[in-house]
Amino acid sequence: MENWEKAEVIRVIFLFSTEIFKKEEEVMKKMALIVTFLILFMAGNITYAGQFGPPEPVAKEGKISLGLGYSYYSAKWKPKDTENWDKAKVTQNQAFIRGSYCFIKNWEAYLGIGGADIKVNDAFDFNSSEDFKDSLKPFGTIGVKGVFNITPELGVGPFFQASLLFSDYKDEKTGTVFGIPVSATLKYKNPWDINLGVGFQCKLENVILYAGPFAYWTRAKVEAEATALGITLTDSTTYKEKNNVGGFAGLRLPLGKGFNVEVEGQLKSRFSAGGSLVYSF
Repeated sequence: MENWEKAEVIRVIFLFSTEIFKKEEEVMKKMALIVTFLILFMAGNITYAGQFGPPEPVAKEGKISLGLGYSYYSAKWKPKDTENWDKAKVTQNQAFIRGSYCFIKNWEAYLGIGGADIKVNDAFDFNSSEDFKDSLKPFGTIGVKGVFNITPELGVGPFFQASLLFSDYKDEKTGTVFGIPVSATLKYKNPWDINLGVGFQCKLENVILYAGPFAYWTRAKVEAEATALGITLTDSTTYKEKNNVGGFAGLRLPLGKGFNVEVEGQLKSRFSAGGSLVYSF
């Protein structure tokens, strides 16, 4: 083979290899974009706090109470990694049972268990966005609160409340990005929630109106996995609810024979509300 022919063959092989490398590079770039779009949001605790209630315990000293309640939770979450992850809107339905014990006059400790589902808007950003959803998962709550009576009608008291999810949320979706078939999985892992605040109450006959400020910290690790063209990429970050200071307000209304109904609203990054039926023994 003449030298010029050898040179031509080498040139063709080089050009062919260059084209293959360019195509592989384009695929990897698309995969990076896919992960950036898919790894959207999620987070952090999802908070399972439920209601705080008025500072004054519903049960008398040395007695217990039992409550059954429901809360609708809505929040805005932001990621620690803002380059690959987006902000998110999270909503939950939370159902719980809570028992409390008035260990000294005007002070009680409580323990609750319940279940909470989850929905995250547009968590999977394919060519057509899809929501992240998962069914009820168990959670637990502990807390303590009390009241110092300034007058027979007015009182003030601190509270502490913490919640932890006993399981992880997970959802899987399939779709297309830039015409490429993609499967993606998102997980919320080990979400927790802590609340610390002060409540002010006013007693009108046996009706208690209450309100106050509180600080909150909510966290959760979120993991994402995307597979396309036989290539799998993963990433993770930590989410938290926006802001750290909120407010709450509500009322306790006696129904007679040991029953009370409590209704409460909370303002964190968004407004949430709930209610419960409580019986004191």
